[in-house]
Amino acid sequence: SAMVSKMGRKSFQFKIFLMEYLMILLVFLFVTIFLEWKYKIHLYHSLRERVIIVGIFFIIGVIWDNVAIYRGHWLFPESNNLGIYLGLMPLEEYLFILVIPYWILTVYKVLEKKFHG
Repeated sequence: SAMVSKMGRKSFQFKIFLMEYLMILLVFLFVTIFLEWKYKIHLYHSLRERVIIVGIFFIIGVIWDNVAIYRGHWLFPESNNLGIYLGLMPLEEYLFILVIPYWILTVYKVLEKKFHG
């Protein structure tokens, strides 16, 4: 019974480890949404502008990452992520391409507001 409990705990810890990258990205996303709301940050003038700009950077990021993975510059072993791949990239990397630039631009705008009114 103690052995089963111990194995169950290890399995749970392993699943959490696999989700670590995803959880970090979700923290960045929620912090960014909060900052955008709290400081009334508007990165784009319209939904159309947001979709076009984010879409362009997303396409560039996906191409960049896939070429780098294909050429062996970096890799994403299945043991370190959820194991859901679209092309050569894991799902988490697609989210990274969307979330991190959003976070960077939002933090920049918050700091700009704080230092320049």
